[in-house]
This record gives sequence, structure tokens and C-alpha cells, in this order.
Amino acid sequence: MKTSKQRFAVYGASLAFALTLTACSSGGGTPSAANTEGPAPTGVTLTLWHNTADSPALLSLYKAYEKASGNKISLVDIPPGTFPTTVQTKWATGARPDILEWHGNQTDLLSLNGAQNMTDLSALPFVKKEGHLAEVSGSVNGKVYAATIGMPSVFGVFYNKQVFAKAGLQPPTSYADLASYCKTLKSKLPGVAPIFEAGGSGWSQQVLSAFNYLGQYNVNEAYDKSILGKKAKLSDSDGPFVTGLKSYDSLRTSGCFNKDSVTATWEDSLKAVLSGKAAMVAQNTDSIALLNADAGGDTAKVDKAVGFVGVSATKAVANYSPSPLGTYYVPKTGNAKKERAATDFIQWITGDGYADYVKEAKTIPTLSGAPTPQLQGLMQDAQKAYEDGATLSFNSQIPGSGNFGPQSAKLLAGQQSPQQVADKMQTYYLQAAAATGN
Repeated sequence: MKTSKQRFAVYGASLAFALTLTACSSGGGTPSAANTEGPAPTGVTLTLWHNTADSPALLSLYKAYEKASGNKISLVDIPPGTFPTTVQTKWATGARPDILEWHGNQTDLLSLNGAQNMTDLSALPFVKKEGHLAEVSGSVNGKVYAATIGMPSVFGVFYNKQVFAKAGLQPPTSYADLASYCKTLKSKLPGVAPIFEAGGSGWSQQVLSAFNYLGQYNVNEAYDKSILGKKAKLSDSDGPFVTGLKSYDSLRTSGCFNKDSVTATWEDSLKAVLSGKAAMVAQNTDSIALLNADAGGDTAKVDKAVGFVGVSATKAVANYSPSPLGTYYVPKTGNAKKERAATDFIQWITGDGYADYVKEAKTIPTLSGAPTPQLQGLMQDAQKAYEDGATLSFNSQIPGSGNFGPQSAKLLAGQQSPQQVADKMQTYYLQAAAATGN
């Protein structure tokens, strides 16, 4: 349970961390390509800034690399709750690790001025195996700076199967379903919260208020591109961002949420959907680990009780975000020997060491060619949602998105209107875009 909570601590902290960037540009400098000539050096100690929420499988991967390469990995532990701010602060002083575990979202890469400070990994074999993920995780201006081996976080809706059966409902696919099911559940099962919200965690409400709704609009990052290309604004009154916020607010005012929605936590929400005290929870698939922990490790119990589906405005479309856990960069340090060894680390974890990692992690592979291990039923639901056209979460490439947590919390509390939230987010976007050169 500790690892799962830590994983969400870093996720929530990242979303809540407003971009305060200095001298950051998306296009500065000529990227330096990774050096792969000759044998990789041995006997080298490589520092790795890593998040302490790393799974046991990732920690095992580091050890396996040491054994295979003859090099040593020196872990610099960074707690998840302060992960974004700690990395940003250390980075601003000029400190650099040999290997950096960091977010794949473009906005987070821009915050470290990736085009100037990271090694271009575009020519390495893993890029082709990553496919489209390589275009959106650790990528700027068509150059790939990160290898992403950690399964992306897939957003959708968890639902309690027994509650749905009692109410005669099928898994939802749209926000119209959510509104309709709310009425049915309130009538047939008044003791069950139709949708459980967890505003007390500070970030959970972002999933239902925007991430999920916008899923169908961001195919091939279409919505993001319309914002970045100034063809649309987040504040457009008839645009999907505002429409999604209005749909969310309608669910709130219709009494679809739990009574303590403003103060309840992410942990509370998962216990509620597992026990049947809530019919639905909008969250991402990293929650599966905590659901399993809440069930005492009994994955069969979880699979019997809970299902997962993609839900967007009008279609069953999930959305996803690259995870910071298992996403690696090679910063430019000026030490050619260590940069070569760090590149070897990237090649090994995406090559010889990858299949064993996937097997131990029991996760969905991000690189083609690796067999998918036997997954528990709920993770199979996640795999289906991810592979059935899941789109990139809209915030992944929109500068200023770190401010959405506090603003959506005010919407949940009834302190701001949907349009007011959208207007502020457009302002934050313009400010952050100017700072990053977008």
C-alpha cells in the first residue's frame, strides 16, 4: 500500500505544481545525439535521481543492470511528495545526475529545458518499439529524450459490479450515462453514492471534471494542438473544456457525488467503490494497486467486485498520461565517459533487461516485442481501455496545467463557475506558454 500511495503522491504533487520557469525554451540549442560508438565503459558509478515510489520491479532492474554491465548505480532518493520541486530546485543550481527519472509530459520536460540539457535518444532502437508513446513521452520538437518503460496511467471509471447488477446498469461510456445512472441509482439504491469524489486529496477531481470528458477530443493530440496553435482557447464558452466543466458541475448540483466530496480522499474513494458504498469512481489505473491492498492482496476479490472502463464526453474513450516512474533521461553532464555509460543503461533496460522487468512488474509492456505477462482481471480491463484508442490526457502538453488542481477544487466546492475556472486556466496557459517559448 505504501508504494501505491507514494505513486499518487508524486502524481498529485506534479499536477498541483504550478510552472515557475526561468529561461526555458522549447527550441533552444542543437540537441546532442547519444553516443553509441564502441563498447560501453565498465567500472563506472552512475548517479540516478529517482523517485522513492519506484516499484520493487524497477529497483530490481537497477540491480540487474549493475550485474550485467559491471557499472554501479548510485541512487539519489527523492521523496514523492516533494519530487517535482526538489528536482526543479536541484536542477536550477546546475546539479545534474547521470540518469534522471522524470515526467514524460512535455510541459515537465520543458521545465528542465530539455532540448538543451538532455541527450537526444532518437536514434536508439527502443524508440521504434515505443511507437506513438515515444512521440508524446519525453519528446520535444520531434526529438526523443526519454525512454518510458513504466506503464502509462490510464484514466477512466471504476464501477462496482454488484451495485450495477442490482440497479440493472451496464458499464458507462459517456457523461450522459453518468447523469442518467445517477438518477437511477438515487432512486433504486439511495444508500449508495452514485459517483464518489475525493476533493480532499487536492487533485482527484481533475479526472472527472476534465481529463475523462476531453478524451475523445484529443485523438492524435488534436485538442492540445488547437490550444497550442492558438486556434482555440480553453476559455471558449462552447469549447469542450468549458462544456466538460459544465457537465461536471451539473453532476455536482444534481447530487450525484458523496456528501463529503470536498473533504474525502483518494484512499476513501477506492474503499467506497470496493465495498459498494459508491457505484463509480473516476480515477486512473494506478489505483489498482491500492484496491488490491484494501482487499488484503486478494486480487480475485477485487476482480469480482470492480470493473474499469474508458469514459469520455459521448464515447467509451479512455485517456492516459506518461508515468514519471520508469521514465528515464540522460542529462548532459560534460563527462563523455559517464554519458556513454548512461546511454548503455538506457539501451539495456529497453533491451536485454526489459522482458524480465515486465514479467516481475506484471504490467502491460510499453515496448513492442515483449510478451504481456498474465494480468489480473481488472488490469486486463485497463489494457483493453488503453489499447482501444486511449488518447493522451489533455494536460500533458498544455503549459500551466499544474494550476488546474486548485481551480477544479473550487468548482467542486461551488466556489467558482465552469467559465470562471476556464478563464483562469486560459490565463495560466498564456503565462506559462510565454515562459516556455510556446
